[in-house]
Amino acid sequence: MDNQTKENAGDILKIDEALGLLNRELKGSSDEINRLISEKYSNLKEIISGATHRGKETIEKTRQTLEAAVAKGEEKTKEIGTEIDRSVRSNPWLAVGIAAVSGFLLCYIIEAGKRPK
Repeated sequence: MDNQTKENAGDILKIDEALGLLNRELKGSSDEINRLISEKYSNLKEIISGATHRGKETIEKTRQTLEAAVAKGEEKTKEIGTEIDRSVRSNPWLAVGIAAVSGFLLCYIIEAGKRPK
Protein backbone atom coordinates (compact mmCIF):
# COMPACT_ATOMS: atom_id res chain seq x y z
CA MET A 1 0.00 0.00 0.00
CA ASP A 2 1.23 3.42 -0.78
CA ASN A 3 1.10 6.45 1.51
CA GLN A 4 -1.96 7.93 -0.21
CA THR A 5 -3.97 4.78 0.34
CA LYS A 6 -2.85 4.60 3.99
CA GLU A 7 -3.90 8.22 4.51
CA ASN A 8 -7.28 7.55 2.88
CA ALA A 9 -7.77 4.48 5.07
CA GLY A 10 -6.83 6.51 8.16
CA ASP A 11 -9.21 9.28 7.13
CA ILE A 12 -11.99 6.75 6.60
CA LEU A 13 -11.38 5.30 10.09
CA LYS A 14 -11.44 8.79 11.59
CA ILE A 15 -14.65 9.60 9.69
CA ASP A 16 -16.23 6.33 10.86
CA GLU A 17 -15.16 7.09 14.43
CA ALA A 18 -16.56 10.64 14.20
CA LEU A 19 -19.82 9.32 12.75
CA GLY A 20 -20.05 6.78 15.58
CA LEU A 21 -19.54 9.54 18.17
CA LEU A 22 -22.10 11.71 16.41
CA ASN A 23 -24.65 8.87 16.32
CA ARG A 24 -24.15 8.18 20.06
CA GLU A 25 -24.64 11.88 20.85
CA LEU A 26 -27.70 12.10 18.64
CA LYS A 27 -29.12 8.98 20.26
CA GLY A 28 -28.76 10.64 23.68
CA SER A 29 -30.34 13.83 22.37
CA SER A 30 -33.13 11.86 20.74
CA ASP A 31 -33.90 10.14 24.03
CA GLU A 32 -33.89 13.51 25.81
CA ILE A 33 -36.16 15.05 23.17
CA ASN A 34 -38.56 12.11 23.40
CA ARG A 35 -38.58 12.38 27.21
CA LEU A 36 -39.31 16.12 27.09
CA ILE A 37 -42.08 15.63 24.54
CA SER A 38 -43.68 12.88 26.60
CA GLU A 39 -43.48 15.05 29.76
CA LYS A 40 -45.05 18.01 27.98
CA TYR A 41 -47.70 15.75 26.47
CA SER A 42 -48.56 14.28 29.86
CA ASN A 43 -48.81 17.81 31.32
CA LEU A 44 -51.09 18.82 28.47
CA LYS A 45 -53.15 15.67 28.97
CA GLU A 46 -53.52 16.47 32.69
CA ILE A 47 -54.57 20.05 31.92
CA ILE A 48 -57.17 18.93 29.39
CA SER A 49 -58.40 16.21 31.72
CA GLY A 50 -58.70 18.72 34.56
CA ALA A 51 -60.56 21.20 32.37
CA THR A 52 -62.92 18.48 31.18
CA HIS A 53 -63.56 17.37 34.75
CA ARG A 54 -64.24 20.97 35.88
CA GLY A 55 -66.54 21.47 32.89
CA LYS A 56 -68.49 18.33 33.78
CA GLU A 57 -68.77 19.51 37.39
CA THR A 58 -70.03 22.91 36.26
CA ILE A 59 -72.58 21.35 33.92
CA GLU A 60 -73.76 19.02 36.69
CA LYS A 61 -74.13 21.92 39.17
CA THR A 62 -76.02 23.95 36.57
CA ARG A 63 -78.30 21.02 35.82
CA GLN A 64 -79.03 20.54 39.52
CA THR A 65 -79.73 24.25 39.96
CA LEU A 66 -82.10 24.26 36.98
CA GLU A 67 -83.88 21.16 38.23
CA ALA A 68 -84.32 22.79 41.64
CA ALA A 69 -85.64 26.00 40.04
CA VAL A 70 -88.10 24.07 37.86
CA ALA A 71 -89.30 22.05 40.85
CA LYS A 72 -89.73 25.24 42.87
CA GLY A 73 -91.57 26.89 39.95
CA GLU A 74 -93.89 23.90 39.59
CA GLU A 75 -94.59 23.95 43.32
CA LYS A 76 -95.30 27.70 43.28
CA THR A 77 -97.58 27.32 40.23
CA LYS A 78 -99.53 24.57 41.97
CA GLU A 79 -99.88 26.76 45.07
CA ILE A 80 -101.16 29.70 43.00
CA GLY A 81 -103.55 27.39 41.10
CA THR A 82 -104.86 25.97 44.36
CA GLU A 83 -105.35 29.48 45.78
CA ILE A 84 -107.20 30.66 42.66
CA ASP A 85 -109.38 27.53 42.72
CA ARG A 86 -110.18 28.13 46.37
CA SER A 87 -111.07 31.79 45.69
CA VAL A 88 -113.29 30.92 42.72
CA ARG A 89 -115.11 28.22 44.68
CA SER A 90 -115.73 30.53 47.60
CA ASN A 91 -116.99 33.41 45.40
CA PRO A 92 -117.88 32.23 41.87
CA TRP A 93 -119.72 35.38 40.77
CA LEU A 94 -116.72 37.56 41.49
CA ALA A 95 -114.64 35.25 39.28
CA VAL A 96 -117.21 35.50 36.47
CA GLY A 97 -117.22 39.32 36.77
CA ILE A 98 -113.43 39.54 36.70
CA ALA A 99 -113.33 37.27 33.64
CA ALA A 100 -115.96 39.37 31.85
CA VAL A 101 -114.21 42.68 32.59
CA SER A 102 -110.85 41.20 31.56
CA GLY A 103 -112.32 39.95 28.26
CA PHE A 104 -113.92 43.35 27.58
CA LEU A 105 -110.63 45.19 28.25
CA LEU A 106 -108.67 42.77 26.09
CA CYS A 107 -111.10 43.23 23.15
CA TYR A 108 -110.99 47.02 23.60
CA ILE A 109 -107.17 47.04 23.51
CA ILE A 110 -107.07 44.81 20.40
CA GLU A 111 -109.65 46.99 18.57
CA ALA A 112 -107.82 50.17 19.55
CA GLY A 113 -104.68 48.78 17.94
CA LYS A 114 -106.53 48.10 14.66
CA ARG A 115 -107.99 51.63 14.31
CA PRO A 116 -106.20 53.97 11.90
CA LYS A 117 -104.32 56.79 13.54
